Amino acid sequence: MKGTGADVIGLDWTIDIADGRRRLGSDVSVQGNVDPAYLFSPPPAITEEIHRVVKSAGPKGHIPNLGDGVLVGTPEEAVAHFFETARSLDYQTLFPNHVAAEMSELVV
Repeated sequence: MKGTGADVIGLDWTIDIADGRRRLGSDVSVQGNVDPAYLFSPPPAITEEIHRVVKSAGPKGHIPNLGDGVLVGTPEEAVAHFFETARSLDYQTLFPNHVAAEMSELVV
C-alpha cells in the first residue's frame, strides 16, 4: 500500500495499528482504527480505547477515526463522545517525551 504514493492509509479495526505503522513507516500517515463496536460501551471505555489506539499509532501522522464507520443503532451520544475525545486529545500527556523533544528542536 505504501507504494501507491498515498499520503494517508486508512486501517480498519481488524488491523493492529502499531503493526501497520511499523510496516508503513513514519512517512505515511495512518487513519483509524477504533473498533466501532466500542461505541456501544460506556464513555470511559470509549475514551480508554481511543487513547490506546492513539498511543499505538504513535505521536505523529495519525488521524483518530473509527476503523469501519458507525454501526446501525450506535447511540448518538457515543458518537459525540468519540469525536469530543478525539478532538481534545492532549498529545503532550500521551507522548510527553516526544513532545518535549520536538519542542526543544524549535529553538529560534
